[in-house]
Amino acid sequence: MTRRGPGRFPTLRNFLRSYLHEDFPEVHGSVRAAAAAFCSDASPEDRRRLADELESLMNTLGDRPMPVLRRFLAEDLGSRWELKSREELTELLDLIRPAAE
Repeated sequence: MTRRGPGRFPTLRNFLRSYLHEDFPEVHGSVRAAAAAFCSDASPEDRRRLADELESLMNTLGDRPMPVLRRFLAEDLGSRWELKSREELTELLDLIRPAAE
């Protein structure tokens, strides 16, 4: 997965490891709350980068089977969020994008 490697998504990787880690349900309660915490903590530039990287991830891996996408998020990017559908990525982007503008 060189073209799509984790190095292509540094802000997303940092967000997943910092906000959607193994304790995120206890710390934030939900993905929505984790995204809100990120938007509160992050600079406008970091919010924009995260939105851009989420879009890029969806464009790059959007047609891959869900197990491939889940494995990439968990193993390559370090997330502990158990993604159930691609729509959840779209919802996350919808939470981040307005804060980036």
